Amino acid sequence: MSVLNNFTVSIAKGLKRLKQRKEYYDTLLPTRRGSSARNDANDALKLNMDKCLIVSKVTRYEHEKNCHENISDEELEKLLRKRGSDYDAMLLNHREQKAFEENIVQSLKSVGAKVEMASRLTYSDELINWCDVVVPCGGDGTFLLAASRVRDANKPVVGFNSAPHKSVGRLCLPRWCSNDVKGALNALKEGKFRWMRRSRIRTTVSCEQKHLDKIMPVDLHTLNFCRYPPVSTYDDTPESTEARNNFNSGTETSSTLSTKVLPFLALNEVFIGESVTSRVSLLRLQIDNGKWTHTKSSGLCVTTGTGSTSWHFSINCLRTHSVLELMKILSEEYGVKLDTSLETAREVTERYNQKLMFAPDSEQLAYSVREYIAFEEWPAPRGLRVRDKASSVQVKSHCTDAGLVVDGSVSFPFNDGTEAILEIHPEDALMTVQMDDRLPY
Repeated sequence: MSVLNNFTVSIAKGLKRLKQRKEYYDTLLPTRRGSSARNDANDALKLNMDKCLIVSKVTRYEHEKNCHENISDEELEKLLRKRGSDYDAMLLNHREQKAFEENIVQSLKSVGAKVEMASRLTYSDELINWCDVVVPCGGDGTFLLAASRVRDANKPVVGFNSAPHKSVGRLCLPRWCSNDVKGALNALKEGKFRWMRRSRIRTTVSCEQKHLDKIMPVDLHTLNFCRYPPVSTYDDTPESTEARNNFNSGTETSSTLSTKVLPFLALNEVFIGESVTSRVSLLRLQIDNGKWTHTKSSGLCVTTGTGSTSWHFSINCLRTHSVLELMKILSEEYGVKLDTSLETAREVTERYNQKLMFAPDSEQLAYSVREYIAFEEWPAPRGLRVRDKASSVQVKSHCTDAGLVVDGSVSFPFNDGTEAILEIHPEDALMTVQMDDRLPY
C-alpha cells in the first residue's frame, strides 16, 4: 500500500511540475502554436544593455588587504614576502584584473550604457534590481557569485573571463570576447548569440522556529580563517541528545518545524557536510519519495546539469589506470575476453565519464554521497544508490558543526535537527547567453 501511495504522490508531483513549467513559459514567451514557437520567441528576445552592473573579482591582493585592516602597502608587502607568498605576481594579477574591468567599463560607456560597479562585499539586491544585465568579470567563481543572487528569470547574466590565458571560464563568454571587448559588445547588441536558460537549485530549510533566524549566510571567501567559526544551532539539551540517539536507532521524530527558502540559488551544486572534513557527516536522505535512509559519509553533493561538469564530475569520474586494472581482472581471473590495451581502457573511461554530465537546462538533479560508509548489515542501503539522478532530495541533519554550502561560496549552518529540500523549479532558471568560439565577423 505504501508503494502505491508513493507512486501516486510521484505522479501528482510530476503533473504539478509540468503544469508549472507550461504556465511559466506561457507568461514568459508569446503564445504561438507549434513546438518551435518557444525557440523562435526565445531567439527573438533582445539583450537590453542600457544599465549594466559589473561584478568584479576580489583579487588575492584585495583579500589580503581586507584581512589585514589598517596596514600600509609597505607593511603588507613585507608580511606577504616573509610568509613566502609571491608578492610581485599577486600585485601584477591585481593590476591586470583592474585594468580589464576598466576596459569593460569604458567599452560599455562608449555604446551608451550606464555602468555601476560591485564586488563580493558590495553586491546587493538594490543594485541587481537597478540593472538590465549583470556582467561578472573574473572566472567561473565570480560568475557563480553573481548568478546566485539574481532571482528574476528574465534578468541576464553575461560574464567576461578576465584571464582567458589562465582559466577556462566555461560559464563566461568565449576567449575572443575577452580579447576584443568592443567586438563582443557589438555582437551582443546585434543579437549574434543564443539564449540559454540554466537550471538552478532552490533550497528550502526547516527547523524549530527559535533557531530559524540563525540560518544566516556565511561568506567563505571573506573569512580570515580556512574554516568558518563553529555554528551550533542546537543546544546540548535532552531533546537534541534524543534526536541523535534516534538517528542510530532508526526512529523518526515528529515536531512542528518552520521553513524558509534560502536567498541564494545554486547554479553548480549544493554541498552538505561537516565543516571539519575528517569528521563523519551523519545525514538522513530521501530521494524523491523513497524511503528515508541513514548515511555516514564525507558529505552530500547535489548538482545541476551546469555543475555536472564540475565537482560532481571530479567526485565520480574514473581514471584510465583503474579501468585498465578492472579489465585485466575480468580477463585474467574471470576469463572474459577483453581487449586490455591502454587505448581501449581510455575509450571505456571516456564513455563512462561522459555519462556523468547532463544538459544545463535539465529539470533533474544529480546527487553523490561522498565516501559512503556502508557495512553489509548496517546501514541497509535498500533503494539508495551512492550516485543517481532525482527530481528532489530531502536531507535531515544529525551533524554537530555542519554547513550547507551553495556553489562553494556561501555557507549556511546545517546542524542537528535541521532539514532541507533541494529542488529545481523552471521559474528559477538563470538567463544567460551562448556565443560561438569563433569570431562572428
